[in-house]
Amino acid sequence: MMQMRRGHHPRPGLPAVNLLSDAAFERLTTRRLRIRYLLAGVALVALLAATWAVQHARVAEARGLVAVERGETTRLEAETQTLAPVRAFVAGVDLQAQTVETNMEAEIYFSEVLDGLRRASPPSVRLASVAVTTATAAEPPVAGAAEAVPVLSACPGPDPFNTREVVGCITLSGTASSRFEVGELVVNLGDDPLFVEPFVSITTSGDTAGVEFSGSVGLAREAYSKRYGQPAKIVAETVSP
Repeated sequence: MMQMRRGHHPRPGLPAVNLLSDAAFERLTTRRLRIRYLLAGVALVALLAATWAVQHARVAEARGLVAVERGETTRLEAETQTLAPVRAFVAGVDLQAQTVETNMEAEIYFSEVLDGLRRASPPSVRLASVAVTTATAAEPPVAGAAEAVPVLSACPGPDPFNTREVVGCITLSGTASSRFEVGELVVNLGDDPLFVEPFVSITTSGDTAGVEFSGSVGLAREAYSKRYGQPAKIVAETVSP
């Protein structure tokens, strides 16, 4: 006997009958919406409470750090007040060092200048007197005034129309066995980088076998010692009297 498939006959059961009115369904829907809103409100309040708690904890932590830093600031200020005399002493030393550097930056090695004069002097030349005049800078110009011109004693050169800058002027006098020796002295001074434009202004001959001479020679920038930094540009061009 052939078996029948289950899908060919509907399952037996009671018919679905809706006995509630439409107003009851509306009340049920309204109740479900109220419950959902209530749960959403509770969740929102819980979220706000958690956010407030986190922010309050952060504010409390920040206040604690501020209190710690204030205490550290107070301690450092006390130490600073204690070290104030030391700071004033260091500032005074720095000021003195700057003053020394400013005043000594144009220092000239006079020992090297004298050695240069000895090297340039032939054997028969005897220097009777040597005087050195160094260049000095004028006061700095005031606002709106013309640029200050350095003051320098006259140190004439052989060519008054083609002068060169100098940092000092040496006037010298002495004796030599001949005019040739004086000329050799002038040539040697001109070849030495320490000196600029040697010029013998007077050469006289007396009854003696030798000659007497006097003149001047300028000092070049190489004469600076540079032990206290590079010297400022206080040099000026030589000026004929």
